[in-house]
Amino acid sequence: MTAAAWGRRSLSLRTRLLAGLIALTATFLVVMGVVSIVVLRTLEQNQFNQEVRLAARQSVQEIAQGTDGFAAAYLSLSTGATGELTAASAASAELRTLLAGVAGQSAAQVSAYLNQFAARGEPFRLALHGDPALTAAWRPLVITTRQSSGVVPAGAAVMLVGRSPGTIASHVRGLVFAELITGGVLLALLAICGSWLIGRGLAPLDRMASTADMITSSGDLAARMPEASSRQETGRLAGAINTMLDRIQQAFGARLQSEQKVRQFAADASHELRTPLTTIRGYAELYRQGAFGPAELPNAMRRIEQEADRMSMLVAELLELARLDRMSSLDLTETDLALLARDAVADARAVEPEREVRAQVPPSLVVTADESRIRQVLANLLGNVRAHTPAGTAATVRLYPDGDGAVLEVSDNGPGMSEQDASRAFDRFHRGGRGDGVTGGRRFGHDGAEATGSGLGLSIVQAIAAAHGGQARLRSAPGAGTTVQLWIPVKNPHQLSGTGPFLRPAGQPVPALAGAGGGQ
Repeated sequence: MTAAAWGRRSLSLRTRLLAGLIALTATFLVVMGVVSIVVLRTLEQNQFNQEVRLAARQSVQEIAQGTDGFAAAYLSLSTGATGELTAASAASAELRTLLAGVAGQSAAQVSAYLNQFAARGEPFRLALHGDPALTAAWRPLVITTRQSSGVVPAGAAVMLVGRSPGTIASHVRGLVFAELITGGVLLALLAICGSWLIGRGLAPLDRMASTADMITSSGDLAARMPEASSRQETGRLAGAINTMLDRIQQAFGARLQSEQKVRQFAADASHELRTPLTTIRGYAELYRQGAFGPAELPNAMRRIEQEADRMSMLVAELLELARLDRMSSLDLTETDLALLARDAVADARAVEPEREVRAQVPPSLVVTADESRIRQVLANLLGNVRAHTPAGTAATVRLYPDGDGAVLEVSDNGPGMSEQDASRAFDRFHRGGRGDGVTGGRRFGHDGAEATGSGLGLSIVQAIAAAHGGQARLRSAPGAGTTVQLWIPVKNPHQLSGTGPFLRPAGQPVPALAGAGGGQ
């Protein structure tokens, strides 16, 4: 990096802006000064030349009596004599010297010589002996005896009038001096006022920098940039930074929540796996110590097998959830949900003939879905009804379109769930208290025996819904039964811009469906 580049980087923004403003203003003043000087000098020169022309047209007596600073000399063509019409001066001597060079020549020769400088009556620059240069004009004239008056010999003559243009230079020098003083004062005022104005304009940036330093040092992502509501550039910048901070805060919050869920999930999985492992290890230890006789050994092996099956089911469900977290694990095809619902109802009736299971589905409702996963959802929900509600409790499977998707609904007339348990029904490994419907802590099978489970059934249902780009929802209340709704989009979830509509709230009747069966 060059020294100039390093110097630019080391300067503050305020210093660079002020230096740029002063440099730009100085350049503007210089350009304006040069232009004004050129224009003034041109105007002065034109005016001076016009004065020289007017002076050359005056009579001999007027020139001799004039006090305008002009010098004049003459050459008598008849006698060859030269002389000065005005008071002796360096300018008049210069003019006389020029005419003396052609003294004694004919009128034609003198005119030809002077025409080399300029035409008659036109100004030209004369500098025979260096400074001061003169601006002069000549003209021929004829002096009568009455006009002569002893000043110029009578007869043909040539008159040369001139004056030094020093007044023009003095005017230009005065303008330059005035512009230098004015420009210096203006630049000094600009440096003072510009520094204040730039500091005032950059004050919001200073406050934003202070806020950013505070966020960096303290890690407080809740802090926001001031003046975010302004329509100025700094306000828009503050608004953009606040939006970025909102997203960063949301990302960190989501990350923290995800880490907490992972830790809770690992703890819950460890707790669930520890119980069957402890049981198996206890029976193995008893067997190693010879505590089982021939009569107790079959029962011990049965318990070991049950706990192994329970642990295998738990591991399989955990693996299923891990696969469902990847949407690519779905095998999406055009699937008729009505056919799947009727098959699930028929299977439930075959497993438990004494329980009334109804289907309210249209003749056909085709969506893009994984057929095996939807069958798994229906099997899980109807299996929960069998395992966690008293025998004979009626259940209903409904299917209807909703927005850009379709809703699969499984409801029962069981004892229902408490509000707290219903709010956590989809949490992994959650088991509610006594008296729930689809999920819970103490649950009763159709034979009246207490049922057990891993607490992952509804979590799998929710994961399958999310993998399809949809959502699952549960509503339940003590004594009012339990309803689980699954909304999935009609199209491939990769082709949708967002999730489906919020599901129908509790208590709202299911819309009448043409051709829906009422007692399949």
